[in-house]
Amino acid sequence: MFVLIALCTTIHARQFEDSTHHRASLSGLLTSSDAWQVDLAYHYMIFPYLGVGAGIGRWGNYYVDGYASGSNWHISSDDEKPWNIYLRPSIVLKSPALKIKDTYLGIYAEPGLMMNIPYHSVYIDKTTNWPETKSEKISTSKGQWCAMDLRVGIYVNVGHCGISAGYTMSNFDIYSQRRHLSYNGVSFSQFYSKKSFMQGAYLTLSYYFE
Repeated sequence: MFVLIALCTTIHARQFEDSTHHRASLSGLLTSSDAWQVDLAYHYMIFPYLGVGAGIGRWGNYYVDGYASGSNWHISSDDEKPWNIYLRPSIVLKSPALKIKDTYLGIYAEPGLMMNIPYHSVYIDKTTNWPETKSEKISTSKGQWCAMDLRVGIYVNVGHCGISAGYTMSNFDIYSQRRHLSYNGVSFSQFYSKKSFMQGAYLTLSYYFE
């Protein structure tokens, strides 16, 4: 009996999902690297439980313990926290839904590739003739700009609207490009913590349409 009920609810859920092939979403993330992410994405649902697409977003560091500095110079206060813009192609994977009244519940996974702008620059404030301050721009095209990531969790759909929430993980190092900067012989790498595996939580709001 339970198997029959589960089968009927799955078929009912699939009838709705079969009629929707487009998915727009807005995601927000907080990670263990003291960073936030926000991205907008579109996926074409090839099948009810498989979609391909991409998103564009921005990440930023909201807390940094120390900043690059040396004799008569320091990094500009506006550049203390690194950030970047990224393109994220990804695949949406969903389990068959369990229907509870008007709500559809299932397991969600979204592996992706986070592709940042492969260029990073900051301004250095020089105080050689204090209180006069001069600025100088330094930049690099080195460092990690592409990373793999994965979002896994639970999705809940009501009508054309959906919510997914859960756990995210990535091999991205938010300080990678900064580590390749130096000024007056001082490497910036000493001012940033060692690379660690990035993990955190995400929340995605989505809308399905024909």
